[in-house]
Order: sequence, then structure tokens, then C-alpha cells
Amino acid sequence: MPEIPMHLLLLVILISAGIALPALGAQITEKTTLYQSDFSTNPDWTTNSPSRYFWDPSLQMYHFKTEGGTNGYSYTPIRYDGQSFVLDYDVILLSSDKNSAFRFGLISSEMDFSRGTNVLSALEKGKYGPIFSLRVIDQSNMLHETSSYYTSYCGEVQGCNTVEFQENLTYHVTVKYNKELQNADIKVTEKKTGNYVWGYFVTIGRDLYFMDRLAITTRGDYTFGPYAEGYIDNVELVAFALVDETPTTTPPTSEIPTRPPTTVPTTPTPTPTAASVSIIPIITAFCVSALLMGWLREKK
Repeated sequence: MPEIPMHLLLLVILISAGIALPALGAQITEKTTLYQSDFSTNPDWTTNSPSRYFWDPSLQMYHFKTEGGTNGYSYTPIRYDGQSFVLDYDVILLSSDKNSAFRFGLISSEMDFSRGTNVLSALEKGKYGPIFSLRVIDQSNMLHETSSYYTSYCGEVQGCNTVEFQENLTYHVTVKYNKELQNADIKVTEKKTGNYVWGYFVTIGRDLYFMDRLAITTRGDYTFGPYAEGYIDNVELVAFALVDETPTTTPPTSEIPTRPPTTVPTTPTPTPTAASVSIIPIITAFCVSALLMGWLREKK
């Protein structure tokens, strides 16, 4: 059999490799702002207790006074479809009694913090003192919780201390839900200095659905008397979703979406998904194979 020229052999190998390895389809993270308010104007939140939950035009913040046993709430509706999200807000507690709590986050229409589905951050003064917490209840009513009480986020680690909040100090709170990793985390910093205060995560192990509002709520708290009073400000809720990138011949006009920031644990880069094999390399390989067979016949 005549020897095949090296350049022709390499061409056949390259084309075969192109057939064997399908093209990889890229994915991008699409960012959508679901809610944003700095309370410079009236946000028109819905409340069943307007004397306790109201917009303060002089401070341009939103006032709350929570008390157990009152079923008090204030909320604004959102269109949430189960995506990853980041919730940011500022909060200051002017005063808080023992066994009182401020709870804020995403929740279902029942607005009961003891039942699913919800992702709620809290500043509560219970049996462990004035602590921060993150509570997630899924649609099966499974509770996933962490707090700044030392055994909650440190376990048996030595030298770990309970982190307490202070009254009349403004905190910036960031709550994140990662749909891909099926976990949620919280991070608290001092608003004025930016100093880190506390943060941790909870593993959920399933997707979250049925949340349709941002709310401050006391539903599920049956302790009459104790109250927590203060203000929230600069509320922003942003959702993130992985979508297939559509090829385009013109430069994109919108801002390039960014991936949601994470704390603990770090979100891995999503693995690209395989796209369908193009028919063009197959046709090309067929033509080259025919030419090769013809060349071999001529050499016989």
C-alpha cells in the first residue's frame, strides 16, 4: 500500500477530532433587580398596623415596631421565580425588649416566620442575648437555621465567641440564596465603618419556591408585650439566573451581567453544557475521506 503523505494524514486527524468533540455552549448569569428603595419617597408598603409600620419622611427611612401576639406585618410584593438572589438592607434598632425580635426577608403569602417558605434574617433578643440569625424554612417546613450564638456557628471550636448586636448602631445586612449550591448565607457589617461583624451559612439541599414578598413580620410569635423598634433603609433585592448565551454578530448593548457574590462557601464556576454537533464538520470529513480513497486508488 502506498504511503500516505503526512500533511494529508494530519488533516484527516484534525477533522475527526472536530467531529468527536462537540462544541461547548456558554452560559451567562442574568441579573434582575426585583426591588430597590432608599425610602426617599413613600414606598407604599402594605401593613395591618400603620401606627407601627410606616414611612418616616423626615428621616427617609421605614419605621417598625414589632410585638409578638399582634400578627403585625408590613410587606411589598415581588415577582420571584426561585432564582438565586441577594438581599441587602440597612437596619438600626433603637430599643429592644427581652424576647423581642425584628425579622425581615423573603416569605410566602402567609407571612408566618415559623412556616415555609421563607428566608428571614433577624435581630432577636432571646435566651442567648441580642444576636443575629438566619432562618430558612423550605416548602416541606424543614427548618435550616444559624445564629451568632457561638455554638450555632462554631460548634466545639475553641476561642469562638457569641456576637451580639448593639442598639442605636446601624448595620448593613446581606442575605444570599444560591440555587445551584442549594444553600443560603448571611453577612453583617457596620454601616458606618464597613467593619465585618458576623456571617455564616446554612445548607438547604433543595430549591426554594412560593416566596412572593419582602416582609417584616411577627406572625408565628405569640409572646405578648416585648417589642423591638427601629428603622430599615436602602433595601435592594437582586435575582440571578444562569441562561444559555445566544450567539450574536453585534456587540451587546446591555451591561455585562455579573455572577452573584458569595461568602461561605464559595460558588464554583458553572460547568458549560454541551451543544449539538454541527453537520458542517461531518460533510467536510466525508469529502476529505472520498478524496483520500481516490488518491489511494490512483497509487495502486
